[in-house]
Amino acid sequence: MALRSRVITGIVIVCCLGMLSSCAFPVRPGYDRRSGSYKRYRVPKQETVDVDTTTVNPQEELVQEERLAATSKSNGEVQANAQDSASKSVQTGSDSAKVATGVTAQATEKNVADTSAKTVEKQAEKKTDKAVAKKTAPTQKQTKRTAKPTNLEKYAKEWLGAKYVYGAASKRKTDCSGYVMQVYKGFYGISLDHNAQRIFDDGRGYSIKRKKLQEGDLVFFGNFWKISHVGIYLKGDRFIHASTSNGVVITPMDDNYWASKYKGARRFK
Repeated sequence: MALRSRVITGIVIVCCLGMLSSCAFPVRPGYDRRSGSYKRYRVPKQETVDVDTTTVNPQEELVQEERLAATSKSNGEVQANAQDSASKSVQTGSDSAKVATGVTAQATEKNVADTSAKTVEKQAEKKTDKAVAKKTAPTQKQTKRTAKPTNLEKYAKEWLGAKYVYGAASKRKTDCSGYVMQVYKGFYGISLDHNAQRIFDDGRGYSIKRKKLQEGDLVFFGNFWKISHVGIYLKGDRFIHASTSNGVVITPMDDNYWASKYKGARRFK
């Protein structure tokens, strides 16, 4: 069995080698199977032919002459156009200069007329201003007379005798907070609420002791629960206020009725 297998394998090997030898290798350009290497290609040498440059084709000469003639004509036309445009520009410049001189002359004439008219108007305005100043001079003196008051008691007394009307605020009819509101706005320029309790609670004012009261301080009156009345302190330990029974009056601070209702004072100045 071993001999048979060996014989069979030998036969197979021999057949394979025969088949391989019968196969033809692809022929590659420049490859020599005998030597087993590539051959070098031999490029045939090209013979150099001398060209005669002296000979010129007559057709080419005609084409070149036509091109030169065309270019010369175009250059002549361009120069003529340039000269025409230059002459036209000179003429237009002269015309524009003439127009400009005419316009400037007209403008100067208009300016002279305008300046003369303006001077006349200014003179007329000065005359009118002087006349108006003369007329308004007495009115200015009157406005100076009605300037801001400097005496608080004198200013506050302008409301004396006004009737007490709840919610009113005028020189004829007013309540206590409305009266204080009017005097403070006119004399100090301070705007207050039209309510005694809100004036007392206003954060702009600060508390003042009874012994350190000054003219213009606000004095408040009421009961245990709320502030119900307000007045303006005056020199001599007095205060001016709008009472429900007598209207705007001046009352001493040590009055029995009001002294019992006194709740404090605030200064807003």
